[in-house]
Amino acid sequence: MKLALYATLISLAFTPAIAQADNEEVGDHPMVPALEGSEIITYEFNSFDQVNMTFGSREDGEFVDERRLEGEHTQLTYLFNNPDVSTLQVQQAYLQGLKNAGFEIEFSGADRDDELGRHFHRHDIFNRSRPSGVSVHTLGWPRSSRDRDMRFIAASHQDKPVHVSVLITNNRREEAPVIRVDVVEEAGDDAPTLQMAAPEPAERSPQTTEEIIADHPAEELSVDQIEEGLISQGRIAVRDILFEFDSDAIIDRSEEALATIADVLHQNDDLELLIVGHTDNVGDFEYNLNLSMQRAQAVKGWLMDEHGISADRLQAAGAGMMAPVATNRDEDGRSQNRRVELVEL
Repeated sequence: MKLALYATLISLAFTPAIAQADNEEVGDHPMVPALEGSEIITYEFNSFDQVNMTFGSREDGEFVDERRLEGEHTQLTYLFNNPDVSTLQVQQAYLQGLKNAGFEIEFSGADRDDELGRHFHRHDIFNRSRPSGVSVHTLGWPRSSRDRDMRFIAASHQDKPVHVSVLITNNRREEAPVIRVDVVEEAGDDAPTLQMAAPEPAERSPQTTEEIIADHPAEELSVDQIEEGLISQGRIAVRDILFEFDSDAIIDRSEEALATIADVLHQNDDLELLIVGHTDNVGDFEYNLNLSMQRAQAVKGWLMDEHGISADRLQAAGAGMMAPVATNRDEDGRSQNRRVELVEL
């Protein structure tokens, strides 16, 4: 009887089985179908994941050939509902079936023959997820090593970047084989990537150039006032540098303020400045941070191109909404927060 059953297992090694699961989409992996007579009791699929797989035994507390793979990961657990079938028969069936499917067997062994190594099954890669309704006695292997009968196969396809591991053990209750199958299809250059959404612009009514100028009374800082601010505070805000709405384009009325900054630099040959852009808190954080940086870079570029200031003396930075000098709850405060600051380096 057992010889006939063994022959049947070999001949039907990869005859697809009907998945016994509530989810109709759950099923065998197309390259590694189940043994006839087994049923799926756990299923997990990830379209892109990082998976540790072993292709060898465990020695001195480590796997001799453990690989970290990235790609599509399918993990299934099968229960063979026939206690007369041994783990050896299942292992032999999978070995033959994998070879027939174009896989090369990289490692195969059994714990009873000391081929797997001490505590082979305790590593995290063999964690046993137990969904609701599945008994620990079904998924759990016998506690005593004397009663445990464990076998393992690791294989890689000869033509495709597909790797398979099969862990076979008898379960705690009925000693019928439980089969854990992991299939990883490496993604390679086709690995999926996620794109960060572009920051959202500020949600407020656009302003014309004339409206922006009208909302910002000129301060007309002098060279002496800028120098005094840098000496006493290490920084000074220049509010006469104006930009088009939601843009880093400098408005022409800013030319005088920029020329004054250039005069400060020309009169102080050793002075180096950090140009910091600031915004109010209207709109997305990342958007304002990027906009403030772009505006600071625009000021730096203007001083270099229009006034011949060396790039080595200027650095640009964006602070976005992170350093307000007034409340952002009204337009007057927000107007004060939209500024360019000079910081002495």
